[in-house]
Amino acid sequence: MTRCEFGLGLRSSEASAVESELRQLMEALGRSISLNKLDLPDEFYPAHLAVALIDAVFRSQLQGGGQAVPAAERYCRRFGLARIRADRWAPPPAHDQETLGGLIKHFDELGLERMTDEVFQSRQRIPGSVLTSAECVLLAARELRRMGIDVLQEVSFRPPEAIDDVMQSLAGADECACRLFLTYVGDDDFVLGDKHVRSFVAHAIGRESVSGIHAEELVRQSAYELILSPRYVDHQIWRLAWSKRSSFA
Repeated sequence: MTRCEFGLGLRSSEASAVESELRQLMEALGRSISLNKLDLPDEFYPAHLAVALIDAVFRSQLQGGGQAVPAAERYCRRFGLARIRADRWAPPPAHDQETLGGLIKHFDELGLERMTDEVFQSRQRIPGSVLTSAECVLLAARELRRMGIDVLQEVSFRPPEAIDDVMQSLAGADECACRLFLTYVGDDDFVLGDKHVRSFVAHAIGRESVSGIHAEELVRQSAYELILSPRYVDHQIWRLAWSKRSSFA
């Protein structure tokens, strides 16, 4: 979408205001996030929904620092799966994917203890919870399947907010894990106008608040203007907000 298209149908005064907001937001992005390393890491291109879920839950504990637990890599080696999709622009066909049902089946066949110790090789616990990350993965997989989500392509048929609500209702699934999961399974245009993104945009353009939809549109268009992936910009904004929050926790 070009600037002209973004302002299509607006009066000249409204289009001018949008132009001003875009300029202010791009300036704020230039001051606040890294524009040097623009490639998203491998975990943003999962070949399977199960892999995205495992990565999100285990990596969610690292936002305050620490070394990643390669749980998803270990899972893929154990069950002979490719962790990263061959085509970064599109997920594999649904019939070639490890479903959430397949993930649950492995838990059923091996049991929680063996999945924890032999497959994930980590007893990492969710802060403030008695659950391990492995238990959280299993609970989340069951709830997502109840929503009718089993493979990557099915995520787009559910509003992000609905998935977020379901995952955050689980004991042990925190905001960070939910946000990472949604970002990993989103396409390259993914932007989520949550409170962190809305706050960043509002501050950048000098307003008290903005709607989620308006924040998403501004971030996405700013990314296009900067020749960046909208999903990259969204993730950088969220990381910045989360790091500030964690530093005051």
